[in-house]
Amino acid sequence: MQKQDNTMHQFDAIYGEISNVYHEINRKLGLTDTESIVLYSVAVDENVSQKAICSLSGLSKQTINSAIKKMINDGILEPLSGHKNEKLTPTQKGQKIIDEKISILIDMENRIFTSWAPDERKIFIDLYARYLDMLKDECDSLEV
Repeated sequence: MQKQDNTMHQFDAIYGEISNVYHEINRKLGLTDTESIVLYSVAVDENVSQKAICSLSGLSKQTINSAIKKMINDGILEPLSGHKNEKLTPTQKGQKIIDEKISILIDMENRIFTSWAPDERKIFIDLYARYLDMLKDECDSLEV
């Protein structure tokens, strides 16, 4: 086995810490990580579907489906068409949570990204997307 490159180790540590910080933010907001992901998705895309949330978050269909089902039962979300796998919209209760909690998270992220110069943001996104593409290629060629 090849020893891990120190830079990759730093990347892994930062990635893990970012996940931990998001978890702590969600805890402080009184939301589970999955609730936050679903409500965030609904807040930024009024036509988001369960399938899109799975794709964007990387979470399993079962995890997202369970969270959405609970949020529908709790009166936070409703499917636009009345079908559970269709596009989702917040109820008044859900919109209040988005306005009071999810907007805090969105504002935090916006402050961070807009504090960077446009070329820094582009480099960050380009490199991160390139890493993802290459990781997918490696995954596709993986034979165990």
